[in-house]
Amino acid sequence: MSSKVLLGAQSFMEDFNEKAQEAKNSIYVQAMTFEGDAAGEQLIDIMLRAPAKDKKLLVDNYSNAVINDSFIISPKYLRDKAFREEITNTKAIIKKARENGIEVTFTNPLGFLGHRYPLRNHKKMVVIDEKISYLGGINFSDHNFEWHDMMIALEDESIGGAIANDFKMTWQGKNQSASANVGDSTIYFFNGVKSTDLYNKLFRVIKSAKRTVEVISPYVSNPLLNVLKGASNNGVKVSIISPEKNNKGIFKNILLSELEKGYFKMYEYPGMSHLKAILIDGEILLFGSSNYDIVSYYWEQEIVLESHDQELIVRFSNEVLNPAKERATEIIEGNNSWNVSAGILKALEVFCKITSKTLLRPH
Repeated sequence: MSSKVLLGAQSFMEDFNEKAQEAKNSIYVQAMTFEGDAAGEQLIDIMLRAPAKDKKLLVDNYSNAVINDSFIISPKYLRDKAFREEITNTKAIIKKARENGIEVTFTNPLGFLGHRYPLRNHKKMVVIDEKISYLGGINFSDHNFEWHDMMIALEDESIGGAIANDFKMTWQGKNQSASANVGDSTIYFFNGVKSTDLYNKLFRVIKSAKRTVEVISPYVSNPLLNVLKGASNNGVKVSIISPEKNNKGIFKNILLSELEKGYFKMYEYPGMSHLKAILIDGEILLFGSSNYDIVSYYWEQEIVLESHDQELIVRFSNEVLNPAKERATEIIEGNNSWNVSAGILKALEVFCKITSKTLLRPH
């Protein structure tokens, strides 16, 4: 397997464009967010110019309800001309894509009056000719492109085949819960509460830590926090890098509350970081779309790769983790006044447990 760490949207899009123009058969792109701005137009332009005959774009229905982090049906629609224009342009470039040979479909219907809104497909992945894959946290919108984030490029037929197969299943409306051994890696396809056993399998990897667990993620909550607490109780040094300006502030407050308990060190990355990765003992790297948060754990479809490839891990450490540590500021003291956020989180967990059993109908 050959791999490349692509830090930032520009780096990712440049590499994707190069490989897309060499595609012989297929290009499959999946994201939760796709918007009619410069980022969305760039993606469609790359796909239109690519010589592959089979070109598909799979977007979660989230983008039919939310644009630029705001609900389409909201007061903002009435007062913000640029917002209305972006909604219109999103529809226009999707129409353009379809008229020029790119198949586009939306996964996870919202349901009657949006009652299935929580059940989102959160995957961000690209696969070219079922051989070259990209996994990480980058969506196709201008504000996502501005965030600190990464995609990892992987050239491996077993990984590419597994991702392409999952893409095709999702295209047909089938969300799988499965894992597969691919060389020295394991790939996980999560499906909310249906994947409890699969999550436990992955969490055992974290629990196997002997020295360190280093987390970069914007939305850390349970069940991951409980796993990290157990690791700390076994003498493992746990650290979490979280964004200073979190677009979902409740998660920052949760970490500040948990920091009081002393089982991890907390660092804030300047601005907004959307990057998601966990490094265990400097020897095992977990990366993909999941934040291992409550919403993801109970409701959403995710993809995660567990890699033991030491060359990739060294590149990730040198190009992503170490620079992030240098830029981040350690938060020395927690704040138990944020217990209200912990209470909200607990209520959310109860709500997730109840509704996921109805909406996902787990085995």
